[in-house]
Amino acid sequence: MNWTRCEGFSRDLEKLRESAERAEERLRASEKRALLEIDRERGAAAKLQKDLDAAVKRADSRGADHHRAVEALQAQLGDVRHQAGVLQGRLGAVLATNVTLQQQPAALRQADTRDARPARAKSASTPARPVATRPSRAPRVTPAPASKTVVHRKRGKRDGK
Repeated sequence: MNWTRCEGFSRDLEKLRESAERAEERLRASEKRALLEIDRERGAAAKLQKDLDAAVKRADSRGADHHRAVEALQAQLGDVRHQAGVLQGRLGAVLATNVTLQQQPAALRQADTRDARPARAKSASTPARPVATRPSRAPRVTPAPASKTVVHRKRGKRDGK
């Protein structure tokens, strides 16, 4: 009986050894799979980090490009605003000159009518005498510079004519 017990013990021991070997093989296979999975995850993480770094670099580059473009557009906007101010100033001067030039013919007509009325009144009260007449000329209007307003006056006796 001892022998049979020994045989049963040996068989049990052999079964346990085989089962332990299978468990070790499964464990080694599991470790291998786990290591391969860890390596894949590390590779994926490294690839994602590389992609992230490239995206950040592109974003920084685009941001710098946009910043330069905004600065250039702001400079252009400043130039255009300056030009608009200059042109508004010139327009104001031209409009003022235009108003002055439009008022001059009316003022000249009024001055001519004032000068003509006393002459008619005198000729009605005195005997008629021949008067040498000159052909009338239109008053000379010279364009004024854009920055200054020119006032013309009619030449009278003080000016020598």
